[in-house]
Amino acid sequence: MDSRLPLLTVETVIFPGLVLPIPVTDVQGRSVIRDLVENGGELVCGAVAVRDGYELGDRVFRSLYGTGCAATISEISLDPGDDGPVEVTLTGNRRFKVAELDSGGDYLVADVEFLDEEPGDDPLGTATVAIQRFRRYAAAVTEISQPGLHIESLPDDPTTLSYLMSAAMTLVTPDRQKLLEATDTTTRLAQLVGLLDSELAAITALPSLPATDLPWSDMSPN
Repeated sequence: MDSRLPLLTVETVIFPGLVLPIPVTDVQGRSVIRDLVENGGELVCGAVAVRDGYELGDRVFRSLYGTGCAATISEISLDPGDDGPVEVTLTGNRRFKVAELDSGGDYLVADVEFLDEEPGDDPLGTATVAIQRFRRYAAAVTEISQPGLHIESLPDDPTTLSYLMSAAMTLVTPDRQKLLEATDTTTRLAQLVGLLDSELAAITALPSLPATDLPWSDMSPN
């Protein structure tokens, strides 16, 4: 296996390069953060999105997706009552597939296999089409909401571009997860073109999307 990571279960999909504050309210999640801090070293965990779940007493039981993203914890906001962290800021690093799950401790730990990012058949050509659609989408969102969707510039690298677009769009978790799991950059960009077309049609029919302000890291997703 490539690595062994404590898992932080999250309600959204973390993409490589995305910087996102995440609330940590369950016992298992707080235990992950405490142990990482107490053990010293780099604060890295595996962020995996939740399919569904339920609570039983102080335990949270969740069905998870099999692909996640290694993430570095850059900020921790502490509970004033000293009950543990209530929010952490994650920066997505590399995608991984869960090879084996260990549920014997206070929280889930996984043996993971990191996923290489292949370019696919035509990343540059597909990126050009995706950029055209995305600019139309951003303009449409900005027109119907304030402050709207504002991204100063789009990256030249097709892979970084694909993750930025994936994170910026207003999508349900299953669609985000499919983008994370895409076999290569060209496939992800092609999926984005289809989703952007659908979202543009939806905005035209019912213009009621929330505003988006997207923190982003300059780090490479590979």
